[in-house]
Formats: sequence, C-alpha cells, structure tokens
Amino acid sequence: MPDRVPPQYVVATVEAMILEIAAELHPQHLTATGLAAKVIAHPADAREVETAEQAVRNLGEFGLFRERDDEALELTKAALHAVALLT
Repeated sequence: MPDRVPPQYVVATVEAMILEIAAELHPQHLTATGLAAKVIAHPADAREVETAEQAVRNLGEFGLFRERDDEALELTKAALHAVALLT
C-alpha cells in the first residue's frame, strides 16, 4: 500500500481550506502571507509553508483572488459565488 500524503502537503486540499477561510473572513482581506498563515500549523515545516504559499498563488492564478493596492487579497465575485454554491 503506497504511503499517503498528509493533507497539509496536498496543494488542492490546502487551496480549498484557504478559499473557505477567505470566504468566512469576507469582507475582511488578508495578504497572501496572512492567508497562508491561517492554515500553517507548523511554521518550521518548510514543506507545509511552501504548500500553503503555492496554494495561495494558485488561487490567484485561477482568478479567485485579486491583489489590491495595499497587497491584500480580495476574493473575486466568481470565488464568492463558487464557495456559496459548495457550502
């Protein structure tokens, strides 16, 4: 039986967690670092930190976040709608 990858290292899982957190915090906005920090349980774990940072970058690349002038990330209307449909 192959080893299972812990969820904190699965980018898609972490993306879902970050999207849900961002929607719960809406209309409050956090920076990319602030959002990643919300899902990082072990800041000394470089792999966990990189996975969270990659997840935030991916969500922006997929058009679910837009960066404001103050570096805070704002959920797009599409992201908010998708979260509403899935919850």
